[in-house]
Amino acid sequence: MVDSIFFGAEVLNVFTRRFEKKDIYVKDKKIFALLDSKEKIAAKNKIDCRGKKIVPGFIDAHNHIESSNLLPPAFAEEVLKVGTTSLIADCHEIANVLGADAVRLMIELSKGSSSDIFYMIPSCVPATEFEHSGGKITASDIEDLCKYDCVLGLGEMMNFPGVLSGDREIFAKLEAVKKARGKFAKVDGHAPLLSGLDLQKYIAAGISTDHECSSFEEVRERLESGIYVILRQGSSARDLEKIVPSLVKSGLPLSRICFCTDDKRAGDIIEEGHIDSNIRNAIKCGMNPVDAFVAGSFNAAKCYSLDDRGAIAPGRIADFVILDDEKSVAINSVVKNGAIVDRGRAATEFSYNVEEPIMQRALHSVHLTEDEISEKDFTSLSAAAKKFAIKIIPGSLNTKKVPVSDEPREDTCYLSVIERHQRTGNKALCILSGYGIKKGAIAMSHGHDSHNIIVAGQSPIDMAVAVKKIIQMQGGIAVCEGQKITASLELPVAGLMSLKGSAHVTAAHKELLEAARNLGIPEDVEPFVTLSFMSLPVIPEIRLTDAGLFDVGNFSFL
Repeated sequence: MVDSIFFGAEVLNVFTRRFEKKDIYVKDKKIFALLDSKEKIAAKNKIDCRGKKIVPGFIDAHNHIESSNLLPPAFAEEVLKVGTTSLIADCHEIANVLGADAVRLMIELSKGSSSDIFYMIPSCVPATEFEHSGGKITASDIEDLCKYDCVLGLGEMMNFPGVLSGDREIFAKLEAVKKARGKFAKVDGHAPLLSGLDLQKYIAAGISTDHECSSFEEVRERLESGIYVILRQGSSARDLEKIVPSLVKSGLPLSRICFCTDDKRAGDIIEEGHIDSNIRNAIKCGMNPVDAFVAGSFNAAKCYSLDDRGAIAPGRIADFVILDDEKSVAINSVVKNGAIVDRGRAATEFSYNVEEPIMQRALHSVHLTEDEISEKDFTSLSAAAKKFAIKIIPGSLNTKKVPVSDEPREDTCYLSVIERHQRTGNKALCILSGYGIKKGAIAMSHGHDSHNIIVAGQSPIDMAVAVKKIIQMQGGIAVCEGQKITASLELPVAGLMSLKGSAHVTAAHKELLEAARNLGIPEDVEPFVTLSFMSLPVIPEIRLTDAGLFDVGNFSFL
């Protein structure tokens, strides 16, 4: 006798690429058999799925849990409700604050999570030598961390110039993961706008994937070179919608297309979904539903050699999604390990052992005092900052380097990055265009990739007040108007994550968003994710680090 039978549905066979009328038998959390209705096995539980479609559980092929502002169990709970049964996480964000201990902390926190969480070891910590972070991961650390069963390989290799130049430390890390995992080692890529011979050299170093494509031309070149392309749709970057129509029209095989969110806030997950949203939008953009569901499950499982999931077949983990309608991805039920998930249950308030030494380090990661910040820090531009501004490109993580004189003053504000880890005293300032803020200021301790404090605003005094609030909270997000904090969210875990659950974080996000809109930021700009990427010196074209304005194309300071 088996535990359960899910009968009467049309089940997606990812191998034949067809929906087939089958009954699914589950035993010991795995799929025992798929049979025609005429064939019967005794089952303890019978679930009527007539009129439904059943597809494999969704897999997010690349994400940073920290960017949701939730700790792993709370994050896993929310994404499972919308069908994401497995996650490939890169804890690059917290690693830049705490180093290798961050990976150990995230793995420990992930134990028992409702969705299965796998990890890629952050490869570039610190992200670059052009900024100051709080952590470091060495080749020796990588070899040691590969001992964890949930670790699949090396995370996104953002330092593509280091790969191309043969940087010894970079190649030591690549060799470390190969030594630990052999020929099955996976290495995620990160190569925006890289093409031609440089792209070939980069891939030849052992790169398996790239999730940074913002155009179909980039996708085509990577597919032709044999790696997986992970199409991203998050809170800010929505590359999928720009790429899928041309991809479908091209007729290229989609067997190496996966989906990811990369960075998505908790509130956005609750409002619009997770990988189900990627699939839904891919179908709207012209992708065949079967291809979209396969990309959201089986392709990711193949990419990361997760042979126990990604398909509804005998011996696989019983993770699947029951749909009322496949074209709109209308979810009826989610099944994890053979059990139906309670999707209507209120968000859990998890408890954590804050006395653990690593957690104590995480809870005290802002090494600044309020008296080190004043409005004068936001009034004096460097010579380079008087010449060049950062211009935001809506819907993209890429930016443009533009002359300050070319930017209309009503579309500009101040942007500053303040080092918070090593007490260097570094405070950089420049002009930001396209953010839309008309008054006040917004500050965050979540500033990619080193997660120094980043603040944007029109008023130097409001910028100072917002930054001081971040210091008081030991990390978080603060909106200031008229020298008063109008909304805030404490993120005390490494300045990135809340100790509270998704209900609290989502409510705070809504208040923050309303406060940000009141400052003039338009609807087509996501205020917080967008701001967090203005300090990331590995995505073109220009960024601000704690050490100054940085030209990504030339990989040097202006």
